[in-house]
Amino acid sequence: MTDQSSTDKQITVDGSVWILPQEPDAADVFKQIETALENGTVARIAVLDAKRRRVEILVNGRTVTNVVLDAGVDPRPSETSG
Repeated sequence: MTDQSSTDKQITVDGSVWILPQEPDAADVFKQIETALENGTVARIAVLDAKRRRVEILVNGRTVTNVVLDAGVDPRPSETSG
C-alpha cells in the first residue's frame, strides 16, 4: 500500500477490515452504521478492499456482532502485554 495507508479511515465488521474512501465523509458513514446497529436495520456502505478496489458492503444491524470504527486519529494508544 501507499503512504496514505497510515492515514486511512477504516471500519472492521466482524473481523473484516475495510478502508473508507475520501468521499463520503467518514462521520456520515459512522452515523449510518450506528443507526443500523441501534435500529436493527441495514446500512449500505461504499468501501475499498485491501487492493483499494471500490466495493459495497451491507452492515446488518441485527446480525453483526462487532464493528470497529477507526477514524485514523493520532496519536494511537500504545499496546502493552503483561
